[in-house]
Amino acid sequence: MNYLVYENWRAERKAVVHKSTCGHANEGHQRIEEQWLINHPSPNDRWFGYFENLESAVAFASLLPNRQLKMCGHCLQIEKGLM
Repeated sequence: MNYLVYENWRAERKAVVHKSTCGHANEGHQRIEEQWLINHPSPNDRWFGYFENLESAVAFASLLPNRQLKMCGHCLQIEKGLM
């Protein structure tokens, strides 16, 4: 299982960890893949990945300055309850 981190610095100033298979880990109808990450910069947000395990993704997300760390409520419901 791979993981992605979504960072938003405009709307909520958050960093959200997702499974790479999450329905929220897409942009329109395009899956978030390595080449997409490289080719689609945004003025509001960005995606980081891929992380090989949840611990690595959480560690990375926690290092993003001034961001509230969140676990996706869709794909990481069980893990979110453990935090």
